[in-house]
Amino acid sequence: MQFSTIFLVLLVSVLGITIPTGYAVSEQTNACNPHTICAHPGDMLRYNITIRDMNSSQTYNFGAMPDANTINIIQSQEDSNGIQNSTLVLNLKTGFVHSEQNVNAVRPFLEVLASPIDYNQSDTSVTPIVTEFNGFKRTSLVAFHSTENSTSKIVYDIKTGILLEEHSTSIISINGNPEVINFADKLSDTNMINSDSVNTQSQISIPQWVKNTARSWSQGDIQDSEFTNAIQYLISNGIMHIPHGTSGANSAQSIPAWIKQSTGMWAGGQITDNEFVQGIQWLITKGIIQVGN
Repeated sequence: MQFSTIFLVLLVSVLGITIPTGYAVSEQTNACNPHTICAHPGDMLRYNITIRDMNSSQTYNFGAMPDANTINIIQSQEDSNGIQNSTLVLNLKTGFVHSEQNVNAVRPFLEVLASPIDYNQSDTSVTPIVTEFNGFKRTSLVAFHSTENSTSKIVYDIKTGILLEEHSTSIISINGNPEVINFADKLSDTNMINSDSVNTQSQISIPQWVKNTARSWSQGDIQDSEFTNAIQYLISNGIMHIPHGTSGANSAQSIPAWIKQSTGMWAGGQITDNEFVQGIQWLITKGIIQVGN
């Protein structure tokens, strides 16, 4: 998953999320110290990965601890070519990992960050949200980044530091021709998240007609203006708030492709109302969607 690793390193750096450098111990069955990586022998993470039209999965099984500061991880990658296994060694003091065969090939282990996650709270592109994983309501961080040729989104669980999902759309040159590359990496299974971390009574509730409008917009059946009117309704009725500090300046940017994809997923019940609202607030903050105050 080299593409994923490079993307995450760059994005986490840009968004000011701190990679652990201090002492770290394990969590789940045993209590974890604050701001440490929480992982134990027997823990597991599994991700579904899509690059262009190619699907694969990546599994991390946490194994024995050679000493008090390191833990072995069996990394299994499954794709159309079969299953490839390798052993990684995670240093619990630093949060960096290397292969068992090459101790000099060191990189951050970005599938699990120190928790609770330390981040730049003044950065408007990083926002706490409520997400859902396997039926559990979790407080998470969603981070957006946009350039002329790419848009990206990552979501981490604040309490455990686990990467929940990442999406990116980039325009790159292949043999001199521009091509759009879509990448998605989503947590599909883990035994490290097994409870709610938020008050489930404090969820945003959006009327069904707004979801119907959003679905039609995501499918290209209605204009952006009709979708914006539905967003204005949410703001006028206090269901959604315009982010503090929004300038309202006009923008020539187009709505990123992943926003329509996420809106369609929300309308189909695949992501929560809170996640949808956070995405729209980001668009308003960046001036991509214009609404009245």
